[in-house]
Amino acid sequence: MGDRDLKKYLYKYLQQSVQQVTETEKNPDGNGVRLEETIKLCTEIMREQKLAQKKHKEPRTGFVQYLSDIFRFEGISIFGLQAVVLCITCLTISTVADIPEFLPIFMPLFVLAVMPAMFRCQYYGMSEIEAATRASDAQIVLAKLILAGAANLVCMTVLISLEVYLQNSYSEISRMILYCLVPYLVCMVSMLRLIRLRRKENIQICTVLMLGYCVCWGLLAINIQWLYEASAIGIWIVAFIFFAAFFIKEIYFILAMREEGKMYGTVFSRT
Repeated sequence: MGDRDLKKYLYKYLQQSVQQVTETEKNPDGNGVRLEETIKLCTEIMREQKLAQKKHKEPRTGFVQYLSDIFRFEGISIFGLQAVVLCITCLTISTVADIPEFLPIFMPLFVLAVMPAMFRCQYYGMSEIEAATRASDAQIVLAKLILAGAANLVCMTVLISLEVYLQNSYSEISRMILYCLVPYLVCMVSMLRLIRLRRKENIQICTVLMLGYCVCWGLLAINIQWLYEASAIGIWIVAFIFFAAFFIKEIYFILAMREEGKMYGTVFSRT
C-alpha cells in the first residue's frame, strides 16, 4: 500500500468515526447524551455543596481561643520554670536585702526560663511542620510571648514587693522597677533577634548570652556604683526608652507577620 492509498484509508476511517460520535450525541439513548446528563448532575451537586458550605461555614479560631490552646501545651513549662527561677531569686534577694542594685542580675534568668518554649521547634527541627499548622508562625511566637510576658510580670511584681518589704521603704520603688525592666527588655530583644535566624545553634548562643548578661549586670552593680545612684536615674530612663522602642518595634513586626500569615524568620530544614 502506497502513501497516497494509506492517507485515503485513514481519512475515510476517521471521517466515519467522527460521524458515529455525532450520531451518538444526537441519539437519546446514546452515550453522549448520558455523558452530558452526568456532567449536569455533577455540576448541580457541586453547587448544592457550595451553598451548604456557605450556610454552615465553621467560624475561624480566634486568637483568644488559640492562646488558650498554647497555654494548655506550653503553660506548664513556661510558668513552672518561671516559678523555679522566682523561688531561687527570692531566696537570694532575701540575703542581700540592702542592695537593690543586684536585682538586674536575676532578670536574664527569667528570659532564660522562657527559652525552652520559644526555641522548642528549632531544637527538634520542626519549623517546617510548625509552619504548616493552622496558625502562622508569627502567631505562635506572639502567643508564647504573651504567656511569657504575663509570667515575667508576675515574677517582677513579686520581686519588687519582696524588696520593698525587706527594706521597709517605698522610696526606691521607681528605681527598682527600672532595675527590672531595662535588663529584661535587653534580654527579650536579643532573644527575639536570635529566633528570627531559626538555627539550632542559636539556642546555645542565647544561653551563653543570657548568662553573660547576668555577669555583666553583676559587675556593674559591684564596680560602677554611680550607675545605681539616685542622681543617675536618668541613664536608666533613657536606657528604658531606647530598648523599649526596639522591643515595641519587634512586637509590631510580629503582628504584621501574623496578619499576613508569614513566618517570623527563615525556616531551615533538618538537612
